[in-house]
Amino acid sequence: MRKPFFISAFLMSVLVAAPTPIFAAAPATPLNVYMNGEQQENVLLLQGRTLVPLTAFDDPTQLIYSYDAKSKTVNITNKVNQVSIQLSSGEQEAIVNGKKVIIDAQVTIKGGRTFVPLRFLSENLGGSVSYDKVGNKVVVRTPSEQERFKTLMSGDLTDARKIAISLPIIQGKDALQPQGEGFSVKYTFPKGETLRYYQEYKGLVNYVEINADGLAELKWQGDNPQMEAKLREKGNKPAKLGEAVYFINNVMSDYTYYGTIDESGKSTELGQINLSEENNKGKLIVPIDGEKRTDARKS
Repeated sequence: MRKPFFISAFLMSVLVAAPTPIFAAAPATPLNVYMNGEQQENVLLLQGRTLVPLTAFDDPTQLIYSYDAKSKTVNITNKVNQVSIQLSSGEQEAIVNGKKVIIDAQVTIKGGRTFVPLRFLSENLGGSVSYDKVGNKVVVRTPSEQERFKTLMSGDLTDARKIAISLPIIQGKDALQPQGEGFSVKYTFPKGETLRYYQEYKGLVNYVEINADGLAELKWQGDNPQMEAKLREKGNKPAKLGEAVYFINNVMSDYTYYGTIDESGKSTELGQINLSEENNKGKLIVPIDGEKRTDARKS
């Protein structure tokens, strides 16, 4: 079940002068915590509770904040749902819309970062949080990211693909690194799909799948057979995509090239986009005539 959640980025330098709590914090949590698609390395387990850094919550379109240096208090406001929160270092309570609320662990300073209990965040401020006991993970999204998640999973095909390639890719520490040269990135999607794609850069091909939580997971890697270097491979190679579409962003030429790929693997270029033109800046994904989304999911 999803519970309401929200909060903001910011708070990297605030509260750092506050005294250190007199209790010990475990160096890690048994949970894998993902904030807006990115796994968090700096998570605390304190008094049996999971604490996350406030700096992980970056949502400038919906959140504003201020800092009272005298009281060392952070004031956060959600401009959309009009929720206001005050947090003070070392305190085990917060002020939510003018009322005191007990939180399940102290606001904590560690390594110059401010940590707040995840449960408090999830129960008081917009967005979403979901727990997966089987996968031993918690997935958190800020309000704006929750809207992007809905588009990613079931929205317009072109808009969803733009979001898909912007997600941080979750990969192991021993993931393969590019060995070739080049200044272009190629994205290949199955026709009508968003939630799986190939990414090729400097001769290394990554196969990525986006799961039901909106996390982009690296499933397979392999060197392009056209490379002269010894071919490497890692993971389980996926089945052929069948009909597909591609988008190539060439940094040197400042162009994006796009087209289709038939089931035999033959590519047909459909057009080019001059990225130096003002109305084309940042255009890496464009609509393909006649293509309709086939992998939309309910979020």
